[in-house]
Amino acid sequence: MSRFTWITTPEQLSPLIAKWRQLSCLYLDTEFQRERTFYPQLALIQLSDGEQHYLIEPQAARAELSFSELLADPQVRKVFHSASEDCEVLFRYFNVVLRGLFDTQIAAAYLGLGPSMGYAAMVESLCGVRLAKGWSRSDWLQRPLSDEQLNYAVDDVEYLVGAYQQIQALIAKAPEKQTWITQECQELESRVEALDDYSLAYLDVKNAWRLNAEQLQRLYYLCRWREVEARQSDRPKTFVLKNDELFELARQGLTNGRLPFIEGWHPASRRRYGDTLQALLSNISEQPEVDLLAPLSPKYWQSMTQSMQLMRRDIDKVAAELKIEPEVLCSKKLLRRYVAYLLDNRREFPRGWTKLHEQFLSPVIKSHLNT
Repeated sequence: MSRFTWITTPEQLSPLIAKWRQLSCLYLDTEFQRERTFYPQLALIQLSDGEQHYLIEPQAARAELSFSELLADPQVRKVFHSASEDCEVLFRYFNVVLRGLFDTQIAAAYLGLGPSMGYAAMVESLCGVRLAKGWSRSDWLQRPLSDEQLNYAVDDVEYLVGAYQQIQALIAKAPEKQTWITQECQELESRVEALDDYSLAYLDVKNAWRLNAEQLQRLYYLCRWREVEARQSDRPKTFVLKNDELFELARQGLTNGRLPFIEGWHPASRRRYGDTLQALLSNISEQPEVDLLAPLSPKYWQSMTQSMQLMRRDIDKVAAELKIEPEVLCSKKLLRRYVAYLLDNRREFPRGWTKLHEQFLSPVIKSHLNT
């Protein structure tokens, strides 16, 4: 008897979706590729209803509108492990925000099983099963898939069922963790809504803090151009221009109306985009000046060392009271993002910051920021 049912047509899918909409919980995973594209290429959807396992061709799922409605239905819980990329893939392919997410990696972290726990490690810890590795980066767009790929794909949802049940038992023993898990899963769901907001992309360029106001304006417009070009051409951003090249173009600008020489800039990229970039840089003075956030320098963060250490000390105290590992409650990266958020008066919380973070951690962080 086969371990799974292969779904290749919307006609096969339609009656199954009607059944799945009546369930409280589904278990899912996706396989995709994006090595040479900006947009992820969805190759396979794995789904289990807890008893039967299904491998679904994406084209069949997109042709059946009710599958998108199922993904968006918050009443049906969708269990994933490490779902950030899955949320993006599904959003791009179906143009829908996944709702009802339960991420077992997030839950495992809050329950003390370990931060950023991999799927195989979780299954071995909770189910006592050691899974085969090495197929996640194989060619999932090929057809037919190999037997090894098929077994790997089914494993990704078959053992998720048992792991989820074990996690629910652990939550029952520590019900105070449920709200933290729920809020972080909801925050993860919502991240996709900002995927095409690249207004702060220039802050991700290393050494941006070295630029003066005029150069920073150039960097802003160059980054905005790259984001648009990557989407329109469906090429990875680094295939368009690397960050070092963006930085040098912003720093140097045009010399006598010409692009500067930039060491390491591939001649093919220069030929492909040279005229466009020259025109963009020539016309930046005619563009409206944007009110930009000043990138924070390493020297600034160095001056904040003592304050950050005091924040960390108090966060550790809160973590102990909540019985949550300090690095799970607030990682060093998240702390720095939140401090930058406060300093810049940004409108949106940094990625990963929930209402509970704001309730328990904001007061202690702000107390040291204002001293």
